[in-house]
Amino acid sequence: METRHHTGKWKKICVPYILVLLTVLRQCDATEEQNNFNNSVSCLENEYSHNGFCCDKCPPGFKLIETCPGQGLRSDCRKCSTGTYQDNMNHYRNCFSCRKPCDSDYNEIEIKPCTNKQDRICGCKKGYYKNVVDEITMSCLACRKCGDGEREISPCNGQTNTVCDCKYNHYRVARGICAQCKNCSSNCIDLCSPHVKTTMDPNSHTPGSHFQTTFILVGLCLCAVFGLLCIISFYNGFNHWKKRKQTLYSESPVSCDPEKQVEKRETHTCLQSKEDESSLLAVQTDSVLPDCVPREVKTHEFIYFVLDIVPVSRFKELVRRLNVSEQDIDRAERDNRAFADAQYQMLMIWVESGTGGGKSVLPRPLLQECVDRLKDMNLNSCAESIEDKYA
Repeated sequence: METRHHTGKWKKICVPYILVLLTVLRQCDATEEQNNFNNSVSCLENEYSHNGFCCDKCPPGFKLIETCPGQGLRSDCRKCSTGTYQDNMNHYRNCFSCRKPCDSDYNEIEIKPCTNKQDRICGCKKGYYKNVVDEITMSCLACRKCGDGEREISPCNGQTNTVCDCKYNHYRVARGICAQCKNCSSNCIDLCSPHVKTTMDPNSHTPGSHFQTTFILVGLCLCAVFGLLCIISFYNGFNHWKKRKQTLYSESPVSCDPEKQVEKRETHTCLQSKEDESSLLAVQTDSVLPDCVPREVKTHEFIYFVLDIVPVSRFKELVRRLNVSEQDIDRAERDNRAFADAQYQMLMIWVESGTGGGKSVLPRPLLQECVDRLKDMNLNSCAESIEDKYA
């Protein structure tokens, strides 16, 4: 019973404290949530977040007096007083103080005055340059003058000091002093070589250097022209050799590829055959005329004669006009590796499909059909050669 009494007593004491602690923790969570909400507000560049909404910033030259009371309402801004400035949009309560006036006793001059929008900017008098100590401190120092044996590389411009260097054929002995080289040393290497180097002072120009430069340029131009002429001559010679080779190939009686013989050979072959037959007929006219019965035409002789006079490039067209089927043409090409043998087989198929005569003797109607087809193909000279030979 005593134990139960102590337990109830502790409950009465602890429960009120626990309830108070929970209330405090809840209030802290609510405050943190409110702060997170305020921080999560996204404002424009010319605005800032305040109590969960966006207020407009003060323009340059003004400071913030009162924040805006609500969304869409303007903040209360006031112009910076004399001697102070604000150079950016802001929501500060105070303006920055301008730097002290430029001190003429220290060779300073005012470049830009102090206004409510900008700080005072000081520069240096002519003959002095600005030596920046830190962001707000500067001093004006006298510009340096080049000493004995020195030459000016860049002048003093108010921001940087004069830059000097030793003259040609001089070496530095102290700050602001350069001495002329007289003996061979590590500082005067030009005097150490057996022959004095031709390197001249960059500030001095002699007629010899101009002449040497001109001579080099003229030599380069001549070399370029000569090279161009060589390239043109080689190109023309190559084209001449190529044309000569093509001419010799076209005039050659034997071709490695019968399918690629040139079209010009058509007329030459037919005319040559015609001339041979004409000379043969001229001899025959002096002899005794044959009887009126036409002689037999040997099939193999006729086929070989046709193969000689008909251009290879037109041969397939001829056999197609002679009603040889594409299937027979393909079979003849497959059966024979040499194209001339395939041509012979195509004409034999045409002969065997005709009537009259036999395999060894060519019927006259077939001969006339071949002549007619050649004329249809505008190969009149070839057709006349067949007529003259087998008339």
